[in-house]
Amino acid sequence: MQAYQSPPCPYCGATWNPPGAQTCTNCRNQLPPPQPTYAPPGYAPQQGGLPQQGQPQDPGQGQAGYPYGQPSYPQQGYPQAAGSYPGAPPAYPGQPGQQPYVVPGQGAYQGQPGQPPQYPGYPPTGYGQGYPGYGADPNYANYGAAGVPVAAGTTLRLFGQSFTVPVALPPIIVQYQQRIASAVVGFLALLIVLFAVLPAVAAGQVSAANLAISTAVLHQSKVDAGFTSLFTPDSNATDLNVIKAQGSKVIQSINASLAIVQADESALNAVDGRLAILQWVALPSGGTIAGERQRLKTALDGLKHADAALTAGSNLGKVALPTYDTMIDFTKMYTALGKHDLVGAAAPYADAQQKLQEAISQDQAAGVPAVVAKQLTALSSLLDNTESLVQALQNKDNAGIKKYSDAVQTGLKTLSANSLPAGYEEKTYAPDQKAYDAAIKSLKG
Repeated sequence: MQAYQSPPCPYCGATWNPPGAQTCTNCRNQLPPPQPTYAPPGYAPQQGGLPQQGQPQDPGQGQAGYPYGQPSYPQQGYPQAAGSYPGAPPAYPGQPGQQPYVVPGQGAYQGQPGQPPQYPGYPPTGYGQGYPGYGADPNYANYGAAGVPVAAGTTLRLFGQSFTVPVALPPIIVQYQQRIASAVVGFLALLIVLFAVLPAVAAGQVSAANLAISTAVLHQSKVDAGFTSLFTPDSNATDLNVIKAQGSKVIQSINASLAIVQADESALNAVDGRLAILQWVALPSGGTIAGERQRLKTALDGLKHADAALTAGSNLGKVALPTYDTMIDFTKMYTALGKHDLVGAAAPYADAQQKLQEAISQDQAAGVPAVVAKQLTALSSLLDNTESLVQALQNKDNAGIKKYSDAVQTGLKTLSANSLPAGYEEKTYAPDQKAYDAAIKSLKG
């Protein structure tokens, strides 16, 4: 049995309105009046013209309208007595020779004699409305299906709420009211983000950039102190312990300045990365962001020069301090040899080798000149030859004593020849300090 289906609502297309309803249960708009239906004599008026259960059939119908022949016919495939076939069954509806069924006032319908016509129900949504041969019903022209225009209305149902407007809305607005409302809300939200939220975020990031730049400018004196330490001339002291203590203070100052420079670089790079994104999305603030990023670039360029110079000084310090320890141990070995203390001469060798390997592990770092590696190689040979000389003396190997004594003297000369020239750091990195100071000066202006 087919469930009851009402004529589609001309505004929203709902087909579940109860019989006789005057307003749509879905959109609350006024429904058109029900269409009169035709019922042949002896039939009660009904939806779709179909006889209801228990309704009397037309007495004139008889057995002529039985669509599958007379009930007394034997079924197909069974033998029949000769001459018992009564003839061809009545024609099916629509067959040639079928007498049309005439409905008073409406015309003829093809069907069986005495059989009332079967009236079609409402077609599926999206198909034309009306009875075959009569065209669309003007009262049910539009049901809101895809491709079918919707009638104008004054009621909108948005986000679960109904609104009545004082003017008739175009059919396209009634049909796509939810999509239009969602698009309008999304567009307004986008405008708010583009012209209210993002400019406020951009303003906050510009303020953060100004603060980072101001902090970097305030650090100029501390950074220049690191350059001053880097350019400190070599000590005139002859005691390696004093030289090491002075070198430790210089390297400590350089490392402190380098830490400040790298912290400023990190802060400036972070805010510049955020502004780079906002420059593309916060369009109203594009000019302000571009100007601020230019100031950030100036600061970062200056800090880059300071970073390169102070990093080189810090790496040189990582080589110099263990080298001082190695030289101190070698001095102890050489002094003990002069006193013919072979035990005292051999004792510092292991510690000297350990310190030397620590220095060699840093001689390829950034900013360390190639001559330093050569100096460490010469120092390693000097230590080995001194240790061999001690063993030759212990073994009373005169040939070995002569060989390694000459090698130690040659090693001392090679070590002096491979030392850094005086004023190397200032000659190499003074231009970096000038570039840094010039960038800070422009930011102050």
